[in-house]
Amino acid sequence: MVALAAPVARAEPPAPPLAGPCLAIRARDGDSADLRCGGALVRVRLRNVSAPRPGEVGYTEATRALAELLRARELWLALDEASPRDASGRRLVYLYDRKGANLNIELVSLGWATYAADGDTGHFDQSFRAAETEARSEHRALWTVWSVSAGAR
Repeated sequence: MVALAAPVARAEPPAPPLAGPCLAIRARDGDSADLRCGGALVRVRLRNVSAPRPGEVGYTEATRALAELLRARELWLALDEASPRDASGRRLVYLYDRKGANLNIELVSLGWATYAADGDTGHFDQSFRAAETEARSEHRALWTVWSVSAGAR
């Protein structure tokens, strides 16, 4: 079972225009998913989020956590005219739920992923940093495993 206790929401600056609603078809790993938006399949990677890769500690748990976070929610994608893609062709997006919560930041705050500052941290740098600091200091999710692993060395 994956723990998903929601942390307190943070105020955030406005995001680019939203497209949706979409529904998650499946989490491909801890930071990417397939969504159904209208009739189209959209492969996305959560922008500024880094989850464990296959073979790394926490990979399965992080994938389950993302699936649970997205399950049965209407999702919106923050898109701008540049909407970059990663090397696998997935759209790099910020995902939002119906209430306007940024699910990328929520996943980091829950401790199932870390903040990955890319060249364009713009909108949410402070929110991501605060979410990661809080998750680490409270030993949430993967931070518990990582702190135990570090102590065993």
